[in-house]
Amino acid sequence: MKLTHISASLVLLGAIAFGAASPIAVTPAYGASVSFTPTGSQLDQDAINDLEVNVGDTIDVSFILDTSGLTANLQSLEILSQPDLTELLNLDVFRTDADIAAFSDFTGSPVENPPLGIPTVLFQRSDSIGVSPNSTLEIVRATYEVLPEFKNDGLPDLAVTVTSAIDANGIDVTSLFQPASQSLDVQPAPVPETTSLLGFLGLAALGTSSLLKNFSKRV
Repeated sequence: MKLTHISASLVLLGAIAFGAASPIAVTPAYGASVSFTPTGSQLDQDAINDLEVNVGDTIDVSFILDTSGLTANLQSLEILSQPDLTELLNLDVFRTDADIAAFSDFTGSPVENPPLGIPTVLFQRSDSIGVSPNSTLEIVRATYEVLPEFKNDGLPDLAVTVTSAIDANGIDVTSLFQPASQSLDVQPAPVPETTSLLGFLGLAALGTSSLLKNFSKRV
């Protein structure tokens, strides 16, 4: 793979982290893509989708390869994966049978000097046949546990970026993967406001007192 592919992709990851790539962060996929669920939703003002969680929650993540729009089999695919392991504990991760059948060659290697210091891994897949156009398959499943250190910092806690895609004709089809990247930020679920809770308890107390008075008058 050309070095420029990794460099450009690392720049893209950094741009997403700082909110400069909002179209990429929230645009739905209409062509080829590598995406994951849950997708989260926009809960604040930054560019990254959010997922409300609590400490100790587990998140089951499914990574999907979609080759819609390609005109020849996808034979080579390279993906940057960026989980923030200071906020998410990796309990389990594995390639699916469909992924193993589609790509006989698979490697993973850490990226030096990743953006924001978040561990980043480059995963490379290839096969002499590969995946036919207009196919959808789950390639990876993972389970993460939310750590006590997690916070709403506007930075990606989970991100994937397609850095290279080559079809059976030897054509670079990376640009057909749109959006090229997806990211997610886990953040604390809201807790009831103290004032609202006290108000509710006060109303409940008044209601109970009134009920007791009415009951005593009838006895």
